[in-house]
Amino acid sequence: FLLETSNPLILATGRFSLAAFLAIVWCIYNYNNKVKLKHLLRYFFAGFVGIFLYNLFLNHGQESVSAGAGSFIVNCNPLFTALIGFFILKQKVSYIHWLGIISCMFGVGLISYDQEGGLNMGSGSSLILFAAMLTAIYFHIVKPLILIYGAITSTAYTIIFGSVPMLLWYPETYNFISQSSNEIKLTYLWLALFPTALGYLTWTYSVGYYGANKASLFLYLIPPISIILNFLWYEKNPSLITVIGGIIILLSVFFTLLLQQKKKKN
Repeated sequence: FLLETSNPLILATGRFSLAAFLAIVWCIYNYNNKVKLKHLLRYFFAGFVGIFLYNLFLNHGQESVSAGAGSFIVNCNPLFTALIGFFILKQKVSYIHWLGIISCMFGVGLISYDQEGGLNMGSGSSLILFAAMLTAIYFHIVKPLILIYGAITSTAYTIIFGSVPMLLWYPETYNFISQSSNEIKLTYLWLALFPTALGYLTWTYSVGYYGANKASLFLYLIPPISIILNFLWYEKNPSLITVIGGIIILLSVFFTLLLQQKKKKN
């Protein structure tokens, strides 16, 4: 909706400006929690990669890619997270986790295929694929910091540093939003408070608690949750293919976590 009325950089700047302001307020309130310089540099890199570059490539890519294809490519993120953890960071990734990822991607593929435009990749598909890789890198960058400073502080510094490069587009963003309809203003406010501030906070906590690989698996729950919300709020009845895809994802995530927990106890 917003990409139809503004460009990708205005969209990213608009949603992160208010979130960054709230993050600054938190850092001032929590000024006693000193952050080391080397960790500040890591936060900057995490924000630059996981917020600025991710939103830049994702929003530009979505301009020429169907909704279904975009959803499918973005949901490759858990796969990239596991690959980076396994091959670069030498983390142990169980065969159960690999099977869970493959099964979830099959479910996401069914849902994406059933959306308008199907799996029509378009010229922006490589940009969205790169955005998914950037998010996977971001998860591994921020994970050690969460264990040291906690989820709220890590979220705050990441959003602040990720928003710094967006200051170049702030005047244009301010002019656009101030001249927009109340509907667009409320949409930006909703994006800033919930998917951005609250979304990044809960996600950062999950990465710290579960680890990057296991936490990324929960991202597969976004498509089935979206289906349920569309049905409850907009009374949009999903097709049989979409329902099957959602059930596959839910069962895959459930059994993957269950089997991993049992294996851990044994």
